Amino acid sequence: MAVPVHPIVYRGSVKNVRMVRPPRKRNPGLYVFEFTDDYSVFDFGKMPDPIRGKGSALAGLSAYLFEELAKSASWKKLARRSDPWERFGGNKLKKRLLGSPAGKEILARGLKTHYEGLLDRQGRRRSLAELEEPTNRILVKAVPVLSPASVCVDGRDLWDYSAFHPSVEQFLIPLENVFRFGLPLGSSLLDRMGQNAAYAKELGLEGIPAEGQWLSRPVVEFSTKLEPSDRYLPVEMAFSFCGLDGKQFQELLDRTLLVAIFLFALFEERGLELWDGKLEFVKTGDGILLADTITPDELRITCRRTQISKEPLRQYYKHHDKEFLGAIQGIKREGLSSGSVRKRVVERLGRSPQKLVEEFRWTVEQMYRAVTHRLTGSELFAGPVGLEEILDSLERFQESSMSVPAV
Repeated sequence: MAVPVHPIVYRGSVKNVRMVRPPRKRNPGLYVFEFTDDYSVFDFGKMPDPIRGKGSALAGLSAYLFEELAKSASWKKLARRSDPWERFGGNKLKKRLLGSPAGKEILARGLKTHYEGLLDRQGRRRSLAELEEPTNRILVKAVPVLSPASVCVDGRDLWDYSAFHPSVEQFLIPLENVFRFGLPLGSSLLDRMGQNAAYAKELGLEGIPAEGQWLSRPVVEFSTKLEPSDRYLPVEMAFSFCGLDGKQFQELLDRTLLVAIFLFALFEERGLELWDGKLEFVKTGDGILLADTITPDELRITCRRTQISKEPLRQYYKHHDKEFLGAIQGIKREGLSSGSVRKRVVERLGRSPQKLVEEFRWTVEQMYRAVTHRLTGSELFAGPVGLEEILDSLERFQESSMSVPAV
C-alpha cells in the first residue's frame, strides 16, 4: 500500500509541517511535524552541517514526553512527591497549582495536548512503545495560525493583535511561555535583570541571582511568537496580546508551571537537571492544549554542569567562528528582522558559517541520541556510547575552546 505524501505547508530551518487535514472554524485539523537533521543557532536559519539522527531522536523524545504528560497516573505520582515542590516554593506552590482548575483536571484526566501519535514508515499511527524503528514524524492537532498586523503609528512600526480575541474559536496562542528554574550559562534573563534592576522583583525574586545559580521559585516570562524577531513582554502586555480572557490567561500560566515542574521532576529522576525551557499552547473548543514540541532544542538541560541542548553548538561558533558571530550581532543591532539575517550575514562575510569539525559533529549527534535513550529507556536510541562518555567529550571540547585565541 502506498504511503500518502502530504503537502508541506511550512518549511522551517529544523522542522517541516505537512497538512493531513486543514483546521476548520470549529474543528482542529491534522498536521505532521517532520523533524529534520538540521539545526539553527543565533536565528541564522539552517546551518551547513546536518546532525545525523537528530530528527528521529527529537521526535521520539517529544512523543515520549507528550505521552507521559497525558497520563493521570504520572501526575498523581508527582503529587505524592515532596522534593521538587520543596525545592521551588514549597507546599504553598504545590497546593495552589494542584488545587487550581487546571491542576484538578490534570490530576483526574492527564494533560491535554495536541499530540496524536508517531507515524511509522508505513504511515501508521503508533505510540513510542509500538515503534519497530525510529521515525522523524509525529501527528498533531492543527489550529489556525493568525498573524498580528504590522501598522505604522506616528512613524513607529507597531503590531496590531486585534485578530486575537476570546470570541475566536481556536488559534495558536501568540506567546512563547518561558519557564526558568535557574540561570545557566547563556541565560538571557541575566541581561534583562542587568538592564532593569526592578525586573527581578517583578518576577517575584529577591535580588538578582548570579549566573549558574538556582532560583528560589520558578518564574515564567512571555515573549512574542509570531513577530519576525522575538521580544519579551511585560505580563500586562502579554495578556492584552494573547486573545484570552482573564480566567484563560491564569490557566495558561498555571499549565506552564505545572508542565515545567513535571518535566523538572522527571528529568531529575534520570540524573538530569532542567534549568529552563519554552512551551507553546493552542486554544481549541476543548480548552487550552500544550502544543509544539518538547526537546533539548526547547529546553536547557545539564548533567555534570554540561549543557545537553543547542548550547554546545552555540559555544562552538562563539569560539571557532567569531567572524560569523560578530556579523550576526552587528546585523541584529541594526534592527533587521530575523528573515533578513541570513542573507545579510552571507553578504557581509562573503561566505556561509564554517562547518563543524567531524569529531565535534559526531559528538553532538550522539548527544541527542544518548539523552533520548536516557529519558525514554527505548532501545531504538541506544548508541555506541553512553551519555557519560558523550559528556566527557563535550567537556574536552569546551576546555580546548577556552584555549582558542580571540580573533
